Amino acid sequence: YKNYDVYYKLDSTLPKTLESVIANSKLEEEYNMNSTHIVMVDSSMTAKDANKMIGEMNDVDGVKFTLGFNSLVGTAIPEEIIPDSVKEVLKSDNWQIMLVGSEYEVASDAVNEQITKLNDIVTKYDSEGMIIGEAPATKDLIEITNKDFSVVSVLSIAAIFIIIVFTFKSVTLPVILVSVIELAIMINLGISYFTGTELPFIASVVIGTIQLGATVDYAILMTTRYQHERNSGKDKKEAVGIALGTSVKSIITSALGFFAATVGVAVYSDIGMISSLCMLLARGALISMVVVITVLPSMFMLFDKIICKTSAGFKVGKNQTGHKQELNMTTT
Repeated sequence: YKNYDVYYKLDSTLPKTLESVIANSKLEEEYNMNSTHIVMVDSSMTAKDANKMIGEMNDVDGVKFTLGFNSLVGTAIPEEIIPDSVKEVLKSDNWQIMLVGSEYEVASDAVNEQITKLNDIVTKYDSEGMIIGEAPATKDLIEITNKDFSVVSVLSIAAIFIIIVFTFKSVTLPVILVSVIELAIMINLGISYFTGTELPFIASVVIGTIQLGATVDYAILMTTRYQHERNSGKDKKEAVGIALGTSVKSIITSALGFFAATVGVAVYSDIGMISSLCMLLARGALISMVVVITVLPSMFMLFDKIICKTSAGFKVGKNQTGHKQELNMTTT
């Protein structure tokens, strides 16, 4: 369910009436500029190497201009006669900076490829040189979050799995409950994919953790009652029916409360990322409610025999009427 479109350019979610957003739009419309990179290199770099490096950076696709100390002053004027008040604008004792104007948008594939090429040029002339700015920082953010979010998702699922194992002392119940919860999350994010809705890059980790935590409460509530009824000797159909009947009111109340708390923010907020995340959470609360009420009882019915054999406290025996029932063989 990670094939939906995501965006990393956070200012695109801000209201269009903000002065900063208006200014950026003007730069794009009138000067074909979308982002500016700052190149930091050794201040002792020779004018010849600096100008050569600037020339190579200007040849990179999408670069509108490159400005540095040497490109502004030129090689004909000795650096020693330039006043310190002028020189210190672009140079310090250790570093000098250059500005690179790009026509590509922040967080786009084009600008990320451009930054990679620029970085190769910079490190060729200065191994400790670096490119900073919004676009380079966003590129690093994309690379870091792609890895971190995957790790966080795995760890959160593993943590829930372990909690369910120790709660129910079962091998199969954790698999069933986690599968049902992940189904609800998949449906929620899948709706965004099929409707072509772009989501903020943090959507997967936010939904994957918050909806996971909320849904597991619903699932544990029903599972606890199902386990209790099976242990008391009732057959699977009656046990599932009682578990569903006694839990459904609490599940619906909790889910609707979660929905009401988030949908209002989603409708009211002018910030796109907040509105989008809250709408996902609100929708997820309803989806989780429906999935737990409909799918989880079906899973109990389908895998009842396996659950009883792989869960502590269950044993197949005969009741006083001679029919096979599940008896609780432990002291409660």
